[in-house]
Amino acid sequence: MADRERVRAGGRSERVRRQVAAGCLSLLAEGRTDLSPSAVAQRSGVTRATVYRWWPTKVDLLHEALTAHTGHRIDPVDTGTWEGDVHALARRLATFFADPVEVSLNVIMATGADAEYDRVVLAHYEPIFAAWRAVVTRAQDRDELDAGVDPDTVVMALASPMLVAPLLFHRTVGAGTVRRLAALVAAGARRQVASA
Repeated sequence: MADRERVRAGGRSERVRRQVAAGCLSLLAEGRTDLSPSAVAQRSGVTRATVYRWWPTKVDLLHEALTAHTGHRIDPVDTGTWEGDVHALARRLATFFADPVEVSLNVIMATGADAEYDRVVLAHYEPIFAAWRAVVTRAQDRDELDAGVDPDTVVMALASPMLVAPLLFHRTVGAGTVRRLAALVAAGARRQVASA
């Protein structure tokens, strides 16, 4: 859409984007998925007309919020080794999933109360999940892992404890636990095919 394309990096446009994203994330952190232009305008300090012109739908606003929230914070690092990659990703995931805004977003998802929200969030995260799975395929390409190792299984095993601890137990995963989980997943993936 032409109006949306006017939101450029740098200057006032970038400042407005940051304000709107922060306003959306603030509402979402309270469990509110009603990202109307008026609610976001009030929370962000940006005029309703500006919000509506650049982000006319709830989905547009949610996309902006999710893009600001995830950024490159959870991109996997290529350390050159399977174990190094798993430990680096585990540290990033632990920090990310402990973020109070991320916990709130996951609470909303867990309720299943807003199907549109769930759809947009899952679509936004799919390229991120693909990047996490690529950690496994990269190790397979380096002959560090058997070709039969399932990337989805490995990612689920690594990410699930990082997500569940803040969501259900209201605590973060400590650095020692993160190291042990990463070591367990790294070693388990090496043995996955042999024990299947």
